[in-house]
Amino acid sequence: MPLPAPLLLAKALRLLDRGEVTRAEGTLRDALAAGDADTGGVTRVVVLCCLGDLMARQGRRAEAVEMLRLCLDTPVPGDLDDVCADDRARARHLLAGLS
Repeated sequence: MPLPAPLLLAKALRLLDRGEVTRAEGTLRDALAAGDADTGGVTRVVVLCCLGDLMARQGRRAEAVEMLRLCLDTPVPGDLDDVCADDRARARHLLAGLS
């Protein structure tokens, strides 16, 4: 049974902590593919921000810009805006640095 997106995100963050960047990116992509119906878009926002940040750090500008724009464009319910505020602020900051 495939893991849900929030668990895949948690796994990816642990992999990043351990420096396993390639595995972490694959796991983040798996989280994106798993969907986010259960968290109202919040997990998608976080995953896209993480991917964009990772790609920016690797010098993959075009991919980073795409992920960060998707992060900012992902709708979330109004009562969850505050949960995504830090990730969206990070995405805006990273985009500004990539322009």
